[in-house]
Amino acid sequence: MQGVQFDSEVLYVQKLYYFLFLATLSTLTCAIAVWCFSLKIGLLVLGGGLVISYIAMLKKKNFTPPEKKVTAQRMAHAISQDTSPLSIARFACQLYYYFHKPTQAISLLEKFLPSYDPILCMTLGDILLKEGKAKRALYVLRDNPHAFNDPLLLTTQGQALKQIEKIPEAVIMFERSLHLAKKNGFPHSGAHWLTQKLLTLSYTASIHHTLADCYVILGNPPHAKRHYRAGNRLLFDLSLWRCQPAPIRFAKKYSKSL
Repeated sequence: MQGVQFDSEVLYVQKLYYFLFLATLSTLTCAIAVWCFSLKIGLLVLGGGLVISYIAMLKKKNFTPPEKKVTAQRMAHAISQDTSPLSIARFACQLYYYFHKPTQAISLLEKFLPSYDPILCMTLGDILLKEGKAKRALYVLRDNPHAFNDPLLLTTQGQALKQIEKIPEAVIMFERSLHLAKKNGFPHSGAHWLTQKLLTLSYTASIHHTLADCYVILGNPPHAKRHYRAGNRLLFDLSLWRCQPAPIRFAKKYSKSL
């Protein structure tokens, strides 16, 4: 199955697991080299293997998901065993990303919106944003009672505000999201603990980078530079680093108010 566009945060985690897999193979090859030859040769093999593993991770741009039939079977099994908000959110994401059925995914999430679950609401808001419906997404997000105390809901609101060019308001949402995430952490996604840790780093880096883009638009290079660096420090993958500022489209509009 081709054509699945993963979010950058998820792609980063996949790339890290890909590196760990290759690094494990390099470690095993090193052990064999030490056993058959010498420690020096083993270390050379390990060093070369890790370098090759890292370069391969940098060049990896996408991952092929399972076939539709396999994915559908897993979806049916999972939803029959678990109808929690997290399971519904995953089901909707698979409908949207794997099967390219935005209408069905949105309808499913809207059906469960009265539960006010943050994960469901954030998932719906994210899909609406990808469909170019930022104002509708913002309405849905702000109707949730957790809108201003959940880091992911705040981030999604920031993305919606940025999309409709309300940059100062977007900055407030992103800054508050970082503050709450640093204090309480991001909500658990139900993933393995290591995946959750990696996603936390990835989400935090993404927020820093988006904040930096906002500060570039607002004509504040020092703040932009600080957030680019903060995001880069969290990313092991150099290909995902952000060093060049985005084009300054609205700097003149906001510079007088800063």
